[in-house]
Amino acid sequence: MLDGFLAFPIWLIALISIGVPIVIVIPIVKLILSTRIRNEGDDTEGLVAVFGFIGTVFALLLAFVIVNVWNDQVSAQDTLFAETATLKFVIEEAQAFDPKLTPIMKGLTLNYLDAVSKYEVDARAPSGGDPRAEAAFRKIIDAFKFLKQSLEGNDDLASEAGVIVDQAKQLIFNRADRVSRASGSLNGMTTLICIILALLTVLSMALLPAPSRRWVKWVQALGVATAVGLVMSLVFYISSDAYSQEVEHEQIDLLEQLFEKSAPK
Repeated sequence: MLDGFLAFPIWLIALISIGVPIVIVIPIVKLILSTRIRNEGDDTEGLVAVFGFIGTVFALLLAFVIVNVWNDQVSAQDTLFAETATLKFVIEEAQAFDPKLTPIMKGLTLNYLDAVSKYEVDARAPSGGDPRAEAAFRKIIDAFKFLKQSLEGNDDLASEAGVIVDQAKQLIFNRADRVSRASGSLNGMTTLICIILALLTVLSMALLPAPSRRWVKWVQALGVATAVGLVMSLVFYISSDAYSQEVEHEQIDLLEQLFEKSAPK
């Protein structure tokens, strides 16, 4: 259910996150204003204390969630960056040794990046990666094996061949690390607790007795509801598919552009 919600467009996520607290607050504020509850010192202080406690707990949990989800997303992006950077290096090295491999390596690389974009970025791939992307990756590795075999017996190029082999191993490790890494998504129980605390924060503010001016009560209640909705929107956004896919697509598109420019047709 949470994954389905995070797959919504960001504008819809923000609309729901902000709209739900506001819809809850409006009838409560109307009820408080219509009953004309007076501000009694002891009662008001007690409600303010409850609001302060709930708001503090909510803020602390929210900060914890944002930091952890953000770190998970950044870590996933760094993993993809390491893979694309290594791929770019080994492709350029291979082309330097044998220009005849240029069109072949260009086609294999672009096919692999296209498969990664379609099956492992736009869609949630199974652990270990999508078989179609893996098949495209194995063709690149087979090309490196062919290059290594062609350099065997040439003492002048022995050290360079060793560099290509080492980087090819690093590329295999980088891909394995990326496809085996858990996605930076929200935990269901943590999200539920965060939502409950968000609603309690909104409710506790809405239930506070109305001040002498009615518009002040509306500003207080709707202001807190909107602020809570906005910060929840931020949490959902950095955990959403749209956020992670946008950054990952930028990395893949950049590598494709650099490779197309560097490799002659």
